[in-house]
Amino acid sequence: MLLVFVSLTGNVRDFVGRVGMDSLELDYSNPLTEVDEDYIVVTPSYDDDLTDVISEFIEYKDNLKHLIGFVGSGNRNFDDEYCFNARDLSNKYSKPLIFKFEFSGTEKDITDFKKEVQEFGVTEINKES
Repeated sequence: MLLVFVSLTGNVRDFVGRVGMDSLELDYSNPLTEVDEDYIVVTPSYDDDLTDVISEFIEYKDNLKHLIGFVGSGNRNFDDEYCFNARDLSNKYSKPLIFKFEFSGTEKDITDFKKEVQEFGVTEINKES
């Protein structure tokens, strides 16, 4: 299981690093990377262009068949815009929005995310992380 992510400010990168799963950071300027294993996309809330970049990755070669779902990062102060990129992608690809967290997440968010992914039946996570 892979966490595929975009991190514009470093918040998502920090969250993914603390989770302790294999990861792939997408290049915002060229997201055309092929994967051959199941993955979850972790995305910040930024702008509509970000949804387009992640869609390019998902639709590249056979990447779509490995897509499990989405995780969103955002700022709760923005109400309806909170985690909108992850919500939009979830709707577009009919895949679940597995988890949401604010900024780079708290330690409780890391624990809750690991639990959610394990209950989702997707992977074993390094318990030392």
